[in-house]
Amino acid sequence: MADYYRTLDVERDASRDEIKRAFRRLARESHPDANPDDPTAEARFRQVAEAYEVLSDPERRARYDRGETLDPGGFFQGASSLDDLLRSVFGDSGLFGTVTREPRVNRGRDVRVNVVLTLEEAAFGVEKPVVFRTALTCESCAGSGSGDGAGLRACRICGGSGQVRMARRSVFGSLMTLTTCRACQGDGSVLADPCGSCRGEGIREGEKTVRVEIPPGVEEGNRLRLPTRGEAGRRGALAGDLYLDLIIQPHSVFERDGDDLVSDVEVGIVAATLGTQVEVPLLDGGTHRIKVPAGSQYGEVIRVPGKGITRLRSSRRGDLYLRVKVVVPTKLSRSQRKLLRQFADDVGEELL
Repeated sequence: MADYYRTLDVERDASRDEIKRAFRRLARESHPDANPDDPTAEARFRQVAEAYEVLSDPERRARYDRGETLDPGGFFQGASSLDDLLRSVFGDSGLFGTVTREPRVNRGRDVRVNVVLTLEEAAFGVEKPVVFRTALTCESCAGSGSGDGAGLRACRICGGSGQVRMARRSVFGSLMTLTTCRACQGDGSVLADPCGSCRGEGIREGEKTVRVEIPPGVEEGNRLRLPTRGEAGRRGALAGDLYLDLIIQPHSVFERDGDDLVSDVEVGIVAATLGTQVEVPLLDGGTHRIKVPAGSQYGEVIRVPGKGITRLRSSRRGDLYLRVKVVVPTKLSRSQRKLLRQFADDVGEELL
């Protein structure tokens, strides 16, 4: 005879509550519905149920402990089926959860859209329209899905529960399982007169335009979330969210380095040698006069505070860094060449 205590993994002096808890755990683990790809699951589940039928009944347990022979074939006759045994242990909630209806998720899906920005728009913010195709609220029924306004009625197949019981034959009897009602798709209710335009869904495919406020200081790869601005919900349910993935176009003059900007300033060899002042363009428009110190070398950097990019969620701005590019003339007149050679002689620079 099988060792029922070992089957339920309990001690021989286990209480009825301990035996019941063990059975609840092992029944869930070994049930065929939890192991659809395991052909041995039904046999294991029957062993667990058989052990519980014996050890949960004081009279049968006493006979088993005395070593008497028991007939497993008659164990489930006290209940009309194995399903009744499970209901006596788990209640009407069944083996894997409650019988309460879990309606189909009607919330609209989230939508993700790429938004291309110029460097100026990313730096200082912008309001712009974003256009995309998605499910929109049906105008004919105002999203209700009902054609005549009669609304919903309880599903006749499942009685409004959204679930139906299905009997499945197994080697050890009839098992009752819960499955989603196909008639109402788990909603528990159906439309008395579905809208002809949207077939009762309350949504239709279309083009949607959303005006979006892009904050200053955003960067490439940032994602903005706009709650309930995505796909419309089915039959008036909550809409999904809109996610904007930001792409920033390269700029012809400026490079971005975090909150700072980098650009080049060209000066001639005389200006670099003697020093000068030049007007440089700014990202937000206009120009700014900077001083190029005497003796500036190629590649030296001049910092202009507060002329960079607005920092995200702040009014402060980064800096502008200008790389000095000394421009060497390629065409010189005879007199210019003479002056340069004379300069070279004065400073002791040997020309070959």
